[in-house]
Amino acid sequence: MKIVAACGNGMGTSMIIKLKVEKIVKNLGLENVSVEALSAGQAKGRVVNSDIIICSTHLVDQFDSSQRAKIVGVRNLMDDKEIESALKEVI
Repeated sequence: MKIVAACGNGMGTSMIIKLKVEKIVKNLGLENVSVEALSAGQAKGRVVNSDIIICSTHLVDQFDSSQRAKIVGVRNLMDDKEIESALKEVI
């Protein structure tokens, strides 16, 4: 499974999301999952070959939801429980 953590610039916030997602995936016992931190612009090109793109709710509309990737929006990117809940809905 390929997950992309996206933020506006692809710097700090996407890396924080990436670390949180990696921890959640490990706690859920999922294997063979790669998580990548990218800017929203870079992540747009990954909708065809990623399984999940997780980002802030205000960035969701920037992605083509008709492609392979499931687009997951999270309001509070610092809330582990919200991220975990959002991921569980699409895994």
